[in-house]
Parts: sequence; structure tokens; C-alpha cells
Amino acid sequence: MNDRGRGNELSRTRFSSTRFHPSLSTGDGVTFWVWEAELGFLPGEVPGCRADVSGFLMPTRDTLVCDPSGAIGSRFLLTAVGSQNYGVNTYRIRQPFDFANRTGRVVFDVDLANSFLLGYVSVVISDEPAAAPSFDLNGRGPNPQNGVMVVFVGDEVQVHDVRDHFMTTIPGSNTSPVPSQRGHLHRVELRLSTTGLEVLTSAPSADGITFGPLVSRRTVAFAQPLSFTRGNVQLLAHNHATWKYGITYANLPSPLRSWNVYWDNIGFDGPALEPTREYEIPVAAVPASFTTVTEHPAGVFTTVVHPGLSLGYVIPDGVDALRAPLVFHDVSLANVVRARLVFNGYYQGYGTDGIRLGTGRLRYALNGFPAHLRAFTPGERAMIDTPGQTGGYNHSIEVPLAELVNGDNSVRFGTLNIESGYPNAVTNLDLVLDVDYGVVFANSFE
Repeated sequence: MNDRGRGNELSRTRFSSTRFHPSLSTGDGVTFWVWEAELGFLPGEVPGCRADVSGFLMPTRDTLVCDPSGAIGSRFLLTAVGSQNYGVNTYRIRQPFDFANRTGRVVFDVDLANSFLLGYVSVVISDEPAAAPSFDLNGRGPNPQNGVMVVFVGDEVQVHDVRDHFMTTIPGSNTSPVPSQRGHLHRVELRLSTTGLEVLTSAPSADGITFGPLVSRRTVAFAQPLSFTRGNVQLLAHNHATWKYGITYANLPSPLRSWNVYWDNIGFDGPALEPTREYEIPVAAVPASFTTVTEHPAGVFTTVVHPGLSLGYVIPDGVDALRAPLVFHDVSLANVVRARLVFNGYYQGYGTDGIRLGTGRLRYALNGFPAHLRAFTPGERAMIDTPGQTGGYNHSIEVPLAELVNGDNSVRFGTLNIESGYPNAVTNLDLVLDVDYGVVFANSFE
């Protein structure tokens, strides 16, 4: 159990697990707040997970390995997204996917049943590790730096090409619709090269073990070849707004707390590259509640108090302002050749010059060394000014190896010239180390 982290029962040696709430992420006095999830509410949905799993699930218990149930005849992964209004859970595989000079394949099983306003799934392949490379139907992001986003909505496959944080939707439609059935797994295969992508799926499986033939659903050609040939595979489960639309859209007898997705048999082909050596900082997990009042049926009002957790860390703004240290524990620097801080930042304000993030800077300091002052790139500034964007960023920042130590490593964050009515914050923090495994193999999770 020493490899458990933010992903609860999903091994942190294999996956970086994150949660992100892009809509006013630090409003109402909480930071990246996520409320309770519930299982087995939708018709056809797996009624539970295991005999020892009951009641509502807090965000720290929203990722579970479940026993065979219903139409899924083997153990499977359950991810329950309780974050409302465009929330997302992201599961990044901590091993690079290389498709240089070839067409690479990413394969997984997933329940593709979805609802336009309730929830859906997507896959992102990006050049840099991204904590939450989110897509939502209103375009709130945050986008990865560069990548391909594959979104399953309705019976369609949407494909989006991201270059320097700017997202372009590739025109065209499916060659055939994607069939789905709630509570049943599909086999999905993505075939990616630098020049194009093909998306194939099976029909829903009757038992979650055997699958029918793969059928090509969508083929696209990129306007320009991708700028990268080695990327990071991220699987995402989205909650569009289950509580808001559970009654008005889906006609459910009571609102829906979470969007639940089932996964199995995740992998990709290509060179057997060693994973990065990674360390993570836990979520803040500060208890907080939120009250809603619903009307259903007409004239009948119900008040519900939702328990939840505040997951992120508020950071101060000012010339010398840095928050208290956050710590990566038990770091090994053996044969490390590169280090990156990978995390989500949230900054909605305008600089003192009146330009959004114009003179704004991110400040971070490692292990008591002087703070680094990082300007926002033209691509990042353009993304935040795109209509619908609300202040979230995926950061992958290279840091000096000379400022890291074996053992515990502290990092402190702040901002300069970024202020608004919503506090600045960080969350989903990973320290990602590239290692020369040709010298010696060192397992950071021993």
C-alpha cells in the first residue's frame, strides 16, 4: 500500500491522479472544492463497487478497483467525478508514449455511454505532462501546451489539435456513430502518428471480457505535423453539471451527484521506455460543505447540505509573498538528468498595467533558494483571453537540479501583480524527474 497517493486505490507508481474544477475555482471561500459522489444511481449503472464500499464517496475515495458486477465480468476501475460545473478527474500514465516514425496505438476499455450535459470521457496525448488537460463543452480548458484531445460526446468523436495552448477543432464527422450502453465496456483504440489520427471502437460488450470487432469511427489528418513524437497519455472523466441538469435535462427523480466512469485494460504499444521517477504532494483535503435547494416536483423544495473537500492551496500575491512550504517526501536524485514541476495554477486577475497577466508573474522557491520569477508565455496569455477561459493553467516548469536534494524537498509559491476577487491557487503538484536508466535503475517507490 506504500504506492497509494492522490489516486486512492490506483497505484501512484503507474498513474498521476488529479481533480480540477475550472469554474471559479477559488470562489465561496474554498479552493478547488469537490463534493460527494454516489454510485449506482443511473439506470444500467453498476449498483456499487465492492461489499466494503458504501455510502457517499469523498474526493479522496473517488477512484476504486471494483469487483466484477453486472455486465463487467472482471475487476475494473471506477472513477467518480463529483466536481460540478465542468469538473474533471485526470489519470496520467507515468510512462512516455513514443510514436516516432510510426503509428502508435493506445488501447483501453471504457463505458462510452454519455450525456451532453451530464458527463463524458476524453483522452489527451500531450507533449509535456499536464495535470488536468481539460476540455469541456464551453471551452474553459485549461489546455495543454501542445497535444491532441479526443472527446466522446453523444455518438460522435470530436478531435481537437492544441498548439501553444490554442485549441483548434478539426472539422469533419464520424464515418459511423459510436454505439453505447450504460454499464457496458467498449474496446477503444487510438492510432496516432504525427500526421493523423484514427479512432476505433467496438460495440458494447455483453460481459466486459469479450469484445466484438473494432470499427473505425473517425479519421483525421492534421493541418501540420505534430511538433512532438513522444507524449503523455491522459485519460479524463468529465462531469459537465450533473446536479444542475439531473432533473431538468435527464428527468431523474433527484439530482445526480457525480458522473461515474468504468475503465479496464489500459495500455499502449511502442518502445518499452522506463517511466519518469515522480513524487506527488497530497491534496489539501480541507473539509467544507455547500448547500443547495432544489425544486422537484414543481412546488416541492428540498435543501441538501453537501459534504466535500477543498483540494488546492491558496497562494499570496506580493513582492516578497510566498505561502508556507509544500513538501515532496523521500526524493531520490540518483542519475537524474532533468526535473520539472508539474501542477495546475489558477490566476484570474489583471496585472497592474490593466492587461490580463501582462505584468503578472508566478513566483516559486525550492528548498530555501531565492524565488524564481516566471512570466507567462504569449500562448498562455492568449489562452486566458479566449472567451470562456476562467483562469486555469497546466504548468510543466523545468527547475534547476542544483536546487534539489535527496530526501525531502520543499516548494513555496506566490504571485506578483496578479490580483482579483478570486484568490490565486495551485493544486495537483508533481515533481517529475527524468532519469538516465542506462546507468542504474532506482525505484523511487521502494
